[in-house]
This record gives sequence, C-alpha cells and structure tokens, in this order.
Amino acid sequence: MSDLLPEHLKAEAVQLLEGLLANALIGIYLIQDGLFRHVNSQFCETFGYAAAEICDRLGPEDLVFPDDVERVRQTLADRIEGRQAAARYTFHGRHRSGRQLVVEVFGLRIDVAGRPAVVGVLSDITARHVAERATAEQLGFIAQLIEAIPSPLFFKDAEARYLGCNQAFERFIGMAREAIIGKSVFEISPPDLAVRYHAADKALFDNPGVQTYEASVESSDGGRRDVLFNKATFLRGDGSMGGLVGVITDITERKRTEALIWAQANYDPLTGLPNRRLLNDRLIEHVKRADRDGSSVALLFIDLDRFKEVNDSLGHAAGDLLLEEAARRILACVRETDTVARQGGDEFAVLLPGLHEHGPIERIAEAILRILGEPFAVGADECFVSASIGITLYPRDATSPADLFKNADQAMYHAKDNGRSRFSYFSPALQEAALHHLQLGRDLRQAIAGHQLRVEYQPIYHLASGALLKAEALLRWTHPTRGEIGPAEFIPTAEEIGLIDEIGDWVFARVTETLLRWRATLAPGDAERCPLQITVNTSPRQFTGGRSVEAQLDRMDAAGLPGACIALEITESLLLGAQPRVADRLARLSARGVQVSLDDFGTGYSAMAYLKRLDIDTLKIDRSFVRDLTTDSSDLAIAEAIIAMAHKLGLDVVAEGIETDEQRRILAATGCDFGQGYLFARPLSEDALLTLLEGQRRALATP
Repeated sequence: MSDLLPEHLKAEAVQLLEGLLANALIGIYLIQDGLFRHVNSQFCETFGYAAAEICDRLGPEDLVFPDDVERVRQTLADRIEGRQAAARYTFHGRHRSGRQLVVEVFGLRIDVAGRPAVVGVLSDITARHVAERATAEQLGFIAQLIEAIPSPLFFKDAEARYLGCNQAFERFIGMAREAIIGKSVFEISPPDLAVRYHAADKALFDNPGVQTYEASVESSDGGRRDVLFNKATFLRGDGSMGGLVGVITDITERKRTEALIWAQANYDPLTGLPNRRLLNDRLIEHVKRADRDGSSVALLFIDLDRFKEVNDSLGHAAGDLLLEEAARRILACVRETDTVARQGGDEFAVLLPGLHEHGPIERIAEAILRILGEPFAVGADECFVSASIGITLYPRDATSPADLFKNADQAMYHAKDNGRSRFSYFSPALQEAALHHLQLGRDLRQAIAGHQLRVEYQPIYHLASGALLKAEALLRWTHPTRGEIGPAEFIPTAEEIGLIDEIGDWVFARVTETLLRWRATLAPGDAERCPLQITVNTSPRQFTGGRSVEAQLDRMDAAGLPGACIALEITESLLLGAQPRVADRLARLSARGVQVSLDDFGTGYSAMAYLKRLDIDTLKIDRSFVRDLTTDSSDLAIAEAIIAMAHKLGLDVVAEGIETDEQRRILAATGCDFGQGYLFARPLSEDALLTLLEGQRRALATP
C-alpha cells in the first residue's frame, strides 16, 4: 500500500514515525522471532540499557521478573499465533540494576517482511502503582477504622443523600447500608425526626464547618434515644461541597445519670419533695416574677413539734414514715402552683406565689396545722405531733430571698416559743429580738476573757438549827454597756451557741478556788473538812454531754477537796427522758460522794418513779409554792406533800424564796430541812459569805 502513496505523503509518514519513536514519554518496541528488533530511547531508559544491548540480543523474557515470565510468554504467543490481535496488560519488569518495575504495555500483532511481529508501547507506571497501592492501603485502613468505631457513623453527599455508613450505624437504625445508600432522611426516618435532621443538614451546608447538637432519635428497637450529633462538611478535589460526615454518640445513659444527679441534688430522697436548694431557686424565680408583675410571695416555714420524741422512742425508721406521711398531708393543703419542700430534719417549707392577703394564707396554714395534728399511724403504733409555722411575705417583709428565709425562721421559732401548734407572722420586733439575741451571743463570747462574769453565793440555812451549812453558787454577768444581765437570759444563749461547757468549767473552777481559800481560812491543816457544801447549777447539756463534770471533779480530787464539798443541781426535765447515761452518771457521782439536788421540784412533769430509782439526794421546793404558803392552802398542801414524800424516800428538802419569818416558821414546822431566800440573805460575794461563816464560827465558839 505504501507504494501507492505519493512521495510527499511518504516523507510525512517517515517524519511522523521518527517523531513517535523519539517520544520521551512512552517506550516503543518491536518484537519478532522472540527478540526485540527495535526499541526507542524511552524504552531503553526505562530498563537501563542502550539500544544496542537490547536489539537483536534480548527478548521479552529477559526484561520480566520470573513470576510474570509465563504470563508474558503466553500473551505474546496468543498474538503471534493469531489468537489475539491486541493486548493490554501490566507486568513486573526487571531493570538492569535488578530493581523491580511495574510496566503497562499495549501490543498489536503485525506482519514485518512477511513474518508475524508485535509492535507496542510501554509505560513505566511504578510510581503510579506505588501511589495507588498506598492510596488503597489508606482507604482500607480508613474503612477498617470506620467499621471499628463503636459509635454510629455516616456520610452524605451535597444533596444530603446517604453515601455510606459503618456497621454500628446499621445496628443503630436497624437497616443494612444497601437499603440506606442513595436515600434521604425522609425515606428512612419518622416524619417528625426527618424534618429536624434535614433542617440541621441544611444549616450545616449553608454554613460549612462543624456542627454539634443533641437530639432524640428512633433506634432499631423503635424506642427513642438521646444522642449527640457531631457533623462536619468535606470538599471535593475541585473545592466544591462534597457532603458531610457525622458521628452519633448515644448519651441516653448519661442523660439518665445527669437527671438522677440533678434529682439527688434538688429533691429530698425520703419524701420526694424539693429540697432547700431547689426551694431557693424557685423562690428566686417567684421573687423576680413578683417584681415584674407587682405581685407577692408568701413563704411558710413548718417545724414538727415533738418529732424527736418519735425518733427517740420508736426509732428512725418510724420517724421516716411519719415524715413521708407529713409531706403528703402538707401537699394536700396547697395549690398545684405552690411548692412544698423539705428543708431537712423535721422542717418543711411552703411557697405560695401570688398571695398577699392574710385570709387565704391563714386558711392554708390552719389546714396544715389541723391535718398535722391528726394521729399518724406508724406501723402498729399511733403517734401524735403538732406543728409550728412561721410566715413571711415578699416584698412586704424583705427585699431578698435570703432575708425571707431568715424572717420565716424567726417567725417559726416565735410560734414555737408561744406554745406550738400555731402560726406566727414575721414582724420587725422579731427581727429586733433576733439581732439582740445574736449580739448577746457575741458579747457572751467576750465575757469570760473580759472578766465580766462573777460568782455570788446565796446562803442555805438548816431551818431547825439556824446553821449556815450550804450555799448556792449563782453566776452573774455585768455587761459593759447593759449592766446586769440575768442567767435566765444568757444561759439559754450559752447553751445554743455551745459556750455552756466553757462557762460551766469556769464556774466550777471559781467554786473550787473559793472552797480552797475558805478551808485555808476556816480549817487550816484539815484537808478532809469542807467549810460548807456549795451547790452548782448544771445544765442538761452539760450533764449529758462529754466529761465536763467529771473533769472538774478530778481537779477537786487533785486539790484535795472531797466530793461532798459539791452538790450538783439539775432540773426535772433531765429525768423525763430516762436516758441510761443519766442514771449511769448519777450513780458515778454518788460513788464519788457528790450529792445531786433536783431544782424547782413540782413545777413540771414530776418524775416520781425516778426519785426512788435514781441517785437523787435533795429536792428543792420552787419559790412559786413558797410565795403564797401563808395564804394559799393548796400551796401549803403541796409543800407538805413534797416534804413528806422526800423524807419517806430518804431525801433532804430545800425551800427556795423564803422572804418572811412566817414562811420560815411554817416550813420548819412541816419538817423542811433547809431554806434559802432574802429572809436570810441576798446572794453574796465570796468575801461577804466568808465573813458570815467566820461570824458563825465565832458564835459557836462562844460559851
């Protein structure tokens, strides 16, 4: 056919062939009779040989790694023998240096000089092959990593259609990925969730980057789960939007745990009511609302009276049952918009938003008092308690929630002090009293260090003989600005703020020092003698708590003073609880020679049975019976009965508040052993009482 071509075309064809053979990008070869007959420079460069070293010397098998020799030989044979006209394939070539190449070839069967041959092109694709393999490995690693991620993972295209997912996602939604790919959320999710998912995807595409949000989704079991979505957009190679990838974290258990922690932090575990923390939050919200709309908020503090008796007698389990029932009863008295909370212990609180008139507030308070006053069935027992309620209003009484709490507390204690089973409103007078009480406590802490306390002694005489045998130590406080403050005012405060032990120790120390000085003056050299017995008042808290009393007696022993020098004065209320530790301490005091006197006998719930069983030495008849002894036959009868009973039990009797000689005469006639009062002497200083004792000693020494 070439003979038919014009000469100018033949010349162009030759130039074209020469240009093709000189191509620096691909190798060109001609194989005939099993040898390379022609190769171009790129072919030579690919394998590291010169053309003269290849042409008519080497065959294809010389440039192929052993593993691919058979495949290359068979492919060439198929073309040479006419079974295949052309072929395209890759094989592992061998560079002159021994380095392995990855080669891609395309060969075509032709006839040259009447014999079959193969002409073809060849490219070294080693670098591309390495890159493709690395890419394949990376893709495989990523695929394995995606499958290994325990959280559901998915990816979507720029139209928000699913491109793929991992096995965790399949399990989560209960669908195979084949059923998901190419579909939108509207095709696989409930309508309400699909709308939310689509809106979130659109928002992310509108503002590419990352997106995190919580949502409720439907899981494979048909239930709803709380999840956290973390999504991010990705770009195509040309920079256009490719789609998004998302990871779902199931936070259902975390949400449940958070809800549990929140409930534990804000609700009382026993009653299920809001606790003080949540009460405070709600009060703050109601106060803000009241400020906005000009309304009011009423706050009620409720304290159960005599609840401790239930706990002490029936146990804490019974007390818990009572508290649960009390909570239910209070809830039944209020509106749905009100809040009932437990503050702790036996204290509750009620928030009444929107109420400012006394009528509705008092109807609720009275209903609570009435229903809490009804008997409580606690197991097989029936218990009775009552309640004291303090009421305060915002904004009438306070400008902050903290002040409201304080005001309600003060009002509640005012109700309790006034007899319990009642309610009391906060008033400025209560605030003034509370501030006074607070200041009293502060001043009392400075009283000891400031030498403001002193001990005075009221003589106690033996009525039959007129001898001065005892004295009662009385604590006095001279305040630097208020002057004299009575024990009835500051002793309860001392007990409340925890100073009673320190003050009691101070009094005991002063009494011990006084006894030592008196003995040195009145009975020098007689270590066993007491100049007289001193009675020291002891509070219930001092008597039942710690070792304060025993510690002071140990100091007396160390100083050489016998226990008979001291008598401890306690109140009847200490005996009513019949606590074993009280009986034990009385027995230990008796064993040390210390006498115990029961003060104000007959004014309270006189515990007659305990007078026989416990180690009591003396009864003191209260001044209220002595005052009208000469004019009220009932008081006389009571005094006579106390004296007779005490003597039957082997107890001495001391009458307090004797102010007239007639009172002294009647008491002496009825057999009363001792008496004290202004008839004999007012409370005296240590030196003044010592003067009395010295005068009595001189009188007795006079023939």
